[in-house]
Amino acid sequence: MGSKPMSPMKTGVRRTKRRPNSRRRFCRPQKSSRRVVNGGPEPCSSLADKLEVLKNLIPSYNQSGDMKADKLFEETADYIVLLRTQVSVLQKLVDFYGSSHEIQNPV
Repeated sequence: MGSKPMSPMKTGVRRTKRRPNSRRRFCRPQKSSRRVVNGGPEPCSSLADKLEVLKNLIPSYNQSGDMKADKLFEETADYIVLLRTQVSVLQKLVDFYGSSHEIQNPV
C-alpha cells in the first residue's frame, strides 16, 4: 500500500512539446501593405529602414535627405524632452484651471 506517484499518462495530464515561435524572427506585417517573401512573412527591416521610420516621426527643421544616426538620435532626444515639457505644462494648466473650476461650480 505504498504511495507511488502516478505517471503523467495515468493521471490524464498530457505534456505537449513547445514549438519554437517562428514569428520572433519576423516583424509584424503592416495591415496596409503586406509583402510575402518566399511564401513567408516579411523579414525584419534593415537598420537603415528603421532609421528612416524614426526620421519620419521626428519633426526636424532641416529635412535634408541624409541625416547621420548620431544627429538623428540627438534630435529624437530633444524632441522627447520637448514633448515631456509640453505634457508637464498642460498638466499644470489642468491642475490650475481644474481646481478653480471646482471652486466656482461646487457639485
